Amino acid sequence: MKHISSLLLLSFVFCFSLSVRAKEAQNVILEQCDELTFDKNANASRSYQVLRGNVRFRHGDALMWCDSAYFYDGENSFDAFGHIRVNQEQSSMLADSLFYDGNTTLMRVRGNVVLNSKEISLYTNFLDYNREKKFGYYYGGGKVVETQNTLTSRRGYYYPDTECYLFLDSVVLIHPDYEIRSDSLRYFSTLGTAYLYGPSHIYGKDYTVFTTNGWTDTKNNKGKLYDYSIVTMNDGKRLTADSIYYDSNLGYVNAFIGVDIKDSLQNVIIRGDYAEYNRNYPRNALVTKNPYILEFSDKDTLYLSSDTLFYCQVDSIQDEVRAYRNVKFFRVDMQGKCDSMVFYVQDSLGKMFYDPILWSEDNQMTGDRIDIYTKEKRPDKIHITKNAMMSSFENINMYNQLAGKEAFAYIEKNRLRRIDMKGNAESIYYTKDEDGAYIGVNKAKGEEMTIFTDNNKLEKIVMTPESEGVMYPPNKFPEDERYLRNFSWKQDLRPKRKEDVIGR
Repeated sequence: MKHISSLLLLSFVFCFSLSVRAKEAQNVILEQCDELTFDKNANASRSYQVLRGNVRFRHGDALMWCDSAYFYDGENSFDAFGHIRVNQEQSSMLADSLFYDGNTTLMRVRGNVVLNSKEISLYTNFLDYNREKKFGYYYGGGKVVETQNTLTSRRGYYYPDTECYLFLDSVVLIHPDYEIRSDSLRYFSTLGTAYLYGPSHIYGKDYTVFTTNGWTDTKNNKGKLYDYSIVTMNDGKRLTADSIYYDSNLGYVNAFIGVDIKDSLQNVIIRGDYAEYNRNYPRNALVTKNPYILEFSDKDTLYLSSDTLFYCQVDSIQDEVRAYRNVKFFRVDMQGKCDSMVFYVQDSLGKMFYDPILWSEDNQMTGDRIDIYTKEKRPDKIHITKNAMMSSFENINMYNQLAGKEAFAYIEKNRLRRIDMKGNAESIYYTKDEDGAYIGVNKAKGEEMTIFTDNNKLEKIVMTPESEGVMYPPNKFPEDERYLRNFSWKQDLRPKRKEDVIGR
């Protein structure tokens, strides 16, 4: 080392003079260099020492190394060049150049900057760092790398005390399982938690998320989304809600307020104010708090509501809806009410349980269970099992009625065309002449009977040979025989429009 004794002496004299001018805690101390010269130019506004070779400064708990430096007289600052290295507390930094003001503790670090803190590294070309206030700012692009995540942005702030980063402008977070792109993102490296602000997208293997407000725990793969974020699955399903919480490890999602689940492949929308989804038990979505479903066909829409809805994926092509308690549904051509119902989305098959009532045009159908079959998304056949009854209103205290153990009703062009009643069949029908005047009441019973209708009017009745019946004149029909057993007219329960189902 050249002139080392002289250099140490000069360094001591210089440091002593600085200690006289300022408090010792504020002084930048030159601890080492190979060569020191003075450069004082009368025409220059600043005078400085030129330091070369293995230069080392200390300021407080920070050590700073470089190849060469300008140490400014009376300013407590220096400009350092070449192989910059800074150690402070639990962090270290590398760069091409460093401009440091000891009075403000501001570092301006330039060129191939690498800041290492614990298990995280920041890479940039432009970094300003305030040691006293303990925050840094980079611009012109930067990258943060840790064990699991890589984050890039045009600008960013770093707060070492809280291990917090604020990323701004063209932010990208790359995780092994997904990628986030955002306008603004705040990241706590110790927790692994990222907070998203402004328009943001999350791209997973089988889903995409759009949000303007949310957070994600990158270590535990869970988080929460706010302000009606949108989750879109690759299979065509989409979830929107005011708040969405998810845990990817458990395969669990729940959503709150204004929940909207859309299946574009099945043309189905489910809405409510609370939803749960767990892909493991199996792929079910539970929707409660005023839930309802919309199923779109070519010319009509089914509106169905209940206290609780389950949307289940049976297999790769079939989904089903299970509705429990206070089930109501409305279509233009058919309406219904029951306690529970299963609806198969692909073929629009519906199974109604516990006190089911089905209305089609002027007809009311009841029984222990009602199955609705469709063809090309339109009602085609109805099967009523046990205590089957079909009735229609004729006039005050006058109802056409047909009852038996079970019934099959066939629909053509949205109109009831034929009814097969099987097992202890009974009927009451009011007959009219061509002018619409009542001419009699036909009451019959037999093992089976078939009724044909045309334009919602009785066309003919076909009964088995052992059947028996009687035709009463309208004014001679006994009052106590006007109604079959278990007859009950429940028109007041019938949904007459979609608002009667969805309540809005």
